[in-house]
Amino acid sequence: KASTAPSVTLGAGGLNISTADTNFTLKIRGYVQADSRVFLGDDEGVKGNDTFLLRRVRPIFEGAVWRNYEYRLMFDFGSGVTSGTGNNGFLQDGYFNVHYRDEAQLQVGKMKEPVGLERLQSGANLLFIERGLPTQLVPNRDVGVQLHGKLWGNTLAYQVGYFNGVEDGGSGDIEVTGDGKDVAARLFAEPFDRTNI
Repeated sequence: KASTAPSVTLGAGGLNISTADTNFTLKIRGYVQADSRVFLGDDEGVKGNDTFLLRRVRPIFEGAVWRNYEYRLMFDFGSGVTSGTGNNGFLQDGYFNVHYRDEAQLQVGKMKEPVGLERLQSGANLLFIERGLPTQLVPNRDVGVQLHGKLWGNTLAYQVGYFNGVEDGGSGDIEVTGDGKDVAARLFAEPFDRTNI
């Protein structure tokens, strides 16, 4: 019976639930980023300049079913997020990944396009509170399909995708203002990953 019991752990990485054979997994975690904006010498008659912000409030649900079918849902309830018909504000990531081999995986849904190294970093791992201005020149998240994988261990990674098409810095579910699509590709080499260097 012990070998068939599910595993439930709670720690710094969140709540992890899995079957004994790890064919079905669920990981629940998230993060919150907040800041305040205070302007010295404000005119007493001007209201609304000084404020506290919840920049990112992001619960994350990810895991796998039948081991090789992975999923990720990440919502955002931070300041400035508004509801709309495209659900652009609340659903940041919502994709399904078929992962039989590390060398070739197929991902479908709403995800980050493989353009811009800083954009591909998680907001929880940024060195500064803001991304650099050049990041506004690349797409944020879009709906599409992507083939990706890692070759020769972790020394060479590739991503090739076909996406709905959004403006620079934009994020969307369904493009309604134009019918242009995006093709994006990325090749990333880490030649010293498997060495002591």
